[in-house]
Amino acid sequence: MRYAEFSNGTKIIDGERGIADLHILLCGLCASRVMIIGDRRMLSEGCLDRVKSSVSKDGEVAIGAVYLGENLQDSASILKDMYFVYMSNGCDGIVVCGSGKLVDYAKLLRLELSTQVKDISKFFNKSTIGRKVIDVPLIAIPCRFGMGNECNALAVFYDAQKKLSRNIFHELLSPDYCIIDSNIMLSASRASMAYGVLNTLGKAIDGFIAMHYEVVGIAIKQVEDHAIGKIFSQVALTNLRSKALDMLESSQEDKMMDFALESAYLSKGLDGRGMGMIYSLALAISDVKGINYLECLPVAIRASLDFNLRVCKEKYSQALWSFVGWQEYSQYPQDDRAKRFVSCVKEFVDELLAKYVEEYAPIIFNDDERQAIAIQLSYNPHMLNNPRRYDPIAIKAVLV
Repeated sequence: MRYAEFSNGTKIIDGERGIADLHILLCGLCASRVMIIGDRRMLSEGCLDRVKSSVSKDGEVAIGAVYLGENLQDSASILKDMYFVYMSNGCDGIVVCGSGKLVDYAKLLRLELSTQVKDISKFFNKSTIGRKVIDVPLIAIPCRFGMGNECNALAVFYDAQKKLSRNIFHELLSPDYCIIDSNIMLSASRASMAYGVLNTLGKAIDGFIAMHYEVVGIAIKQVEDHAIGKIFSQVALTNLRSKALDMLESSQEDKMMDFALESAYLSKGLDGRGMGMIYSLALAISDVKGINYLECLPVAIRASLDFNLRVCKEKYSQALWSFVGWQEYSQYPQDDRAKRFVSCVKEFVDELLAKYVEEYAPIIFNDDERQAIAIQLSYNPHMLNNPRRYDPIAIKAVLV
């Protein structure tokens, strides 16, 4: 078992039986009666039974309630139900086993409970600061790698009034622990792992480019955070392709766990600062088209790279000049490097989809959908924090 801790507070623990000491961690956080959050897939695969067994081991921590998330598109309804179940069962801590929106809702529930602010829309404005009134322990156990939300201070809430996803930043959104358990991770399909690789790739690209030019757009305030983010992004990009293919082709548990751990490190090292065009674009496409976020990642990666070449070609080329991680790309002259890097990434994305995602279907946009996506991005603070001018015309042009 290994342990890692970074600036945003979430402690990462991984190992073959990572959740075996879950009850000890909860006792250390002063939790005595917890609410376990999962879904029916995790229940049918026996993952929730293992979590429940570990929580109740030695009898020091009780299970107050088990909540199975359904209809995860309705953020307000899900949070209202979670809040009612938590309070009515006298819980004082949260354990979430899952990924994606399920983890986001557990984090938002903690934010509501800790600040005693029930209206989550109060946090849409970045100037709003919620003070912690009650300590609510939160432990996240991801069921797939690459998502990153199990160890950062960001959560997504679907705003039904404006029909778009809102990104919320708050230090209380960082879980106390992220436990990467190999037995739970291995339950994911190869297609799910391939999408996890794409999600990690998107974060690494956005993080490297954004961190490289902190003076453009909204400046990064702390030099240390900038340095950490840049290092993590560059290291992740350098090794990502070879490690990802090796991991997917070998099916070895240790390689999968190493990749999962590095993906979590990347999310923590960046912690949402300055990254986000690929993430934001995939989220907007998901909202407009009604397609799963992960399935939107391939087109979002391609479109974001094409957008960079159109809108900020000079800065993009300068940033990539200092990165020599992919051999095919680094052999080209500086003037051609940006285009070649884009080609290398697109080839890698196509290779992953062809080998591991059998049912992937290309996404086609009409003019109204392109317009709706451009409007959604204008509301997204992630998008606006990137070192590129927001150009809705260029956004629509690259969505082909």
